[in-house]
Amino acid sequence: FFLSFFNFRGPVVLMYHSVGENRAFFTVKLRDFERQMNYLKQHNFNIISVAELLILLKNNKQKILNKNKTIIITFDDGYADNYETAFPVLKKYQYPATIFLTVGRVGTKLKLKNKTKINMLNWEQIKEMHNSGLIDFEPHTITHPKLSKIEITVAENEILESKQIIEEKLNKKCRVFAYPFGDFNKNVKSLVQKYFGIAFSTKKGKISRVSDLYDLPRNSIDSEVSFMQFKGIIKYGRI
Repeated sequence: FFLSFFNFRGPVVLMYHSVGENRAFFTVKLRDFERQMNYLKQHNFNIISVAELLILLKNNKQKILNKNKTIIITFDDGYADNYETAFPVLKKYQYPATIFLTVGRVGTKLKLKNKTKINMLNWEQIKEMHNSGLIDFEPHTITHPKLSKIEITVAENEILESKQIIEEKLNKKCRVFAYPFGDFNKNVKSLVQKYFGIAFSTKKGKISRVSDLYDLPRNSIDSEVSFMQFKGIIKYGRI
């Protein structure tokens, strides 16, 4: 009974990157993304924002952890197709989402190891999405380093500067962070605790009573996740 309780209760955070037709392993095709969002709608999942999750975790952890079928949608890095492809689908279903922005890549083109090139969001697109009230932007550092592998003063600059730039550009407060590659150590975590209310890693699972607020699980949805696996993730927090 104890195990089944944890399997079925508690929010599941989804981690997307790109939505489109490029050859990156982390990219979900539009038809698959649309099918996933439609499934959430048809089966009455409760889609909440990261801001709502933060309030619930800080103020009433018990309430959120007893909820079933609660989903939080996030994207990492800030690819232009988040605006071109994913945003129209999110608007269609009126689903809130958070994009963790690699601030130094805004307005650039990212070249992957397999030679795939992907455009990144520009500030005009970011502001339009932010102004819709549906899309929240939070920091994901400036250059997307493994924070545990760099000097702590450099790590602090990566974290703090990305926070400050988003706050200034969008006239908002940033209270949530996502570690690039899900990578951190105790010193990095201490920095993040100083500046944010909660933070996400990339470990799988549901948010539970024992979840660390600065190591919250997120479940990757990428090109290798089948629709059956997607259904397992949103139900159990694992494939």
